[in-house]
Amino acid sequence: MGWLATLFMGFTLGLLGGGGGILTVPILVGFFGLSATSATGASLLIVGLTSAVGAVQGIVKKQCEAGPAVLLVIPSMLGALMARLFLVPALPSRIFGLAKDQVLLGAFATLMVLVGLRMLTSKPNVGARPKPHPWVVLAYGLAIGVLSGTLGAGGGFLILPVLTLLLGVEMERAIPTSLLVISIQSLGGFIGEIGKPIDWKTLLQIAGVALVGLGIGLPLRERAPRKALQIAFALLVFSIASWMFAKIL
Repeated sequence: MGWLATLFMGFTLGLLGGGGGILTVPILVGFFGLSATSATGASLLIVGLTSAVGAVQGIVKKQCEAGPAVLLVIPSMLGALMARLFLVPALPSRIFGLAKDQVLLGAFATLMVLVGLRMLTSKPNVGARPKPHPWVVLAYGLAIGVLSGTLGAGGGFLILPVLTLLLGVEMERAIPTSLLVISIQSLGGFIGEIGKPIDWKTLLQIAGVALVGLGIGLPLRERAPRKALQIAFALLVFSIASWMFAKIL
């Protein structure tokens, strides 16, 4: 069941340009027995490798927006790395009377609910929008990186609205651009895990299965009814979040 869920994770990442990390952490915790702290770090490698393959396709087809990608990727990568090196280790073993892993899982489940709500209420970008100051975009990138590095996810569904709603990038180009940013941000954040005990064999096997799912999702991206997929994925996210809240309690 864990491998099937991993396949679906890669499929979702290829189809929507995000969502890989938000599914990977529950998969690693629920099916492969990793702690929440280890899973948030391991998911950065899995999502980073998977997104990199999708980003290469976008680069080859000249669908990536280099300018917005650079503005987001540098601060987001630094934010993810700082979170893994300093923020996560600095968190106390118990927070508000709960174990750190429980708090991370709770924060992750809350993020999943917010993501699901965003997917249900999001609207396509209409009309031209004034371009924000580059420092504003850099600040967004840093915040996304810190969140992604701490919780192991959240990058894709935060990067996409920044690209489409803030920078006015069309969805067809925003998805491969998002994959490019996610891949560099995630792999940069994973550098903070180097030196820690890592089951490389299992992680690379999981990444391989996710890549198969990505290969299925990428060709369907342009033909799939996006709104229906968003609703279905939002319902799935709510279901997983409910399971994680139940696991904490």
